[in-house]
Amino acid sequence: MKTIATSLIVSFALIGAAQAGTPRGDIDNVPFQGNYAQADSSATRTQIQAELQQAKNEGLVAFGDVDNVPFAAQADSSVSRAQVAADVAKTPGATAFGDTNNVPFQG
Repeated sequence: MKTIATSLIVSFALIGAAQAGTPRGDIDNVPFQGNYAQADSSATRTQIQAELQQAKNEGLVAFGDVDNVPFAAQADSSVSRAQVAADVAKTPGATAFGDTNNVPFQG
């Protein structure tokens, strides 16, 4: 029993030493040396605010969804269901659903 316990302790010690000696990830990992608060341009806050106001005046700045149109229901047509059914019965196959040009890939 003592031999098994000793061999387990020695094997775990060797596994730990082997694992500790293995480099993980980027061995040339150098932390960021710059400053995140550093300004990339020399423009002042007042200059940026003036440019923003000019862009707003020219209509270049949009807020929200420009295509957001409220739902508008279509006006009722004067065609009855019976007339539509009669038109469909006259020309069978004229009413198509989906993409009529849907051709499978030929390549």
